[in-house]
Amino acid sequence: MLKCSECSRDLPEKEALVNKNEAGEQRIICPECFQKLTGVDYKTFAFRKENAKQTFWAVLFCLAATIYAFVEKGVEWGIGGIVLTILVYLFSSKVK
Repeated sequence: MLKCSECSRDLPEKEALVNKNEAGEQRIICPECFQKLTGVDYKTFAFRKENAKQTFWAVLFCLAATIYAFVEKGVEWGIGGIVLTILVYLFSSKVK
């Protein structure tokens, strides 16, 4: 069992979250305190973090495909790839 640094509640290791304060010191907090401190519940935070990783890799892949298309197929395909990359970035980074 661990103790929350904010509210001193006992919580199991599975629920404990490691957080850094303004001074850069690590502390253990519960999900309720995380929501109070950040204004977002932890599940939403984790979803957004994973979405950001996936967006990064999708855009990187699209850029690589765009460069390949530009070199092998010409300017028209390269412009199409740039448009596709922008669309992938815009639609995949929207979080509701």
